[in-house]
Amino acid sequence: MHVELSCMQSGKEVVQEFPDSLPHKDLAKVIRDIELLEQYAPDLHEPYTKHIDGSIWELRSKFSSNIYRIFYFIWNGNKLVLLHGFTKKTQKTPPAEIAIAKKRMKDYQSRAQSIYPTQ
Repeated sequence: MHVELSCMQSGKEVVQEFPDSLPHKDLAKVIRDIELLEQYAPDLHEPYTKHIDGSIWELRSKFSSNIYRIFYFIWNGNKLVLLHGFTKKTQKTPPAEIAIAKKRMKDYQSRAQSIYPTQ
């Protein structure tokens, strides 16, 4: 599957800011997990991925004591759209983080439908 970063209407890649903020070794682990997702999705399951809500899934990455999550969804059966990444600091995923992913997914779908109305 092809991986795509969600962009705001301005063209700014919102997910790119998350990996850029990670320590080098942590970033290498997150990239490796994204590559696994790209290769095996939608058949990659726990502990690597977990269903969150509706069409939204999370990629689960851990390096040392640091836990990272990247929300994504599958578009048209062949594209992984990365929506939002964050460092997980609590046992339960914060609802505000899920809300960001849902908003970005709706934005992506709306823009994609206007470009490709038959999809």
